[in-house]
Amino acid sequence: MIECSTDRSINITYLEAPLEQVWWSVATPSGTNSYLTFYSKTTGVDGEPQVGDKYTLNYGDINNETTVIACEPLKSITLSDRYESMDPDGQLRQYLVQTTYRLTREGSFVKLELEVAGFQQTTHGQWFRECLEMGWRRSLMNLKSVLELGLDLRIELFSFPRMGVVNCTVNEEQSKLSGVQIGQGNYLLEVFPGSPADQAGLRKGDVVLSIGDAPVRNYREFVRTVSTYYGKKATPAVVYIREGQEQHTEVLFSIEDTFTGLIDIETTSFEQERQKRELLARQRSASGQMWQAQQEEADHESD
Repeated sequence: MIECSTDRSINITYLEAPLEQVWWSVATPSGTNSYLTFYSKTTGVDGEPQVGDKYTLNYGDINNETTVIACEPLKSITLSDRYESMDPDGQLRQYLVQTTYRLTREGSFVKLELEVAGFQQTTHGQWFRECLEMGWRRSLMNLKSVLELGLDLRIELFSFPRMGVVNCTVNEEQSKLSGVQIGQGNYLLEVFPGSPADQAGLRKGDVVLSIGDAPVRNYREFVRTVSTYYGKKATPAVVYIREGQEQHTEVLFSIEDTFTGLIDIETTSFEQERQKRELLARQRSASGQMWQAQQEEADHESD
């Protein structure tokens, strides 16, 4: 990833593959299915993108209704994206950005520059940018694997463990709320009922400082650290700040599809999945409240 202003992100990768094949992969719905999307369609002719074509792209628990707004075959294509992201509790969030792919032939390689612009300068806009940056990094690694090795590794790349939180790097607003310096921890915007984080006692507004003795000063470090527990049965220590006080807990990560987002959209529709998650969140929330009430009653009796 290239350092740039906070309203955009830029990734650059080099692919040892024919220019035409790279173009097909990133510019057409059928191409995106080869390394990224689980389902796609176009209002135009697949394989011949034109300005005005509308694509429907699905990434599991994320839908993207996008429109081609600029296209120079084999050189660049720009899409106006409307992402609809489904949280583990079934809530839907929309994000509007523009994505541009630029291709340049360099010897036997193709230089692919991917720029996403238009992130809102808000906390959730920051979360979306940080999340999308890491998501595209994994997707471009998979594109390289598909084109150069013939291996589609998207399940492996996106099945890293999850805590069941929405988090972002501490910004100025959150620094004032938490007392943690900007860029020195991950602020928890949401903690989902029944998630590993919830079971570990973490709450919305906590700031995670480290996981398993590894500092997680920003979103990128957070994802990289959590990913190191892929395939492992471990309960790493988590250090966090709550109301100005340092706290400690342990967390057992999950690879449940509700948290990874790797749902099978061909067998379960987007709306069916949303309703399922909404019901599950209610059940988890209700059971959590019952458990908390029982604990409070037991504590009161012991007093």
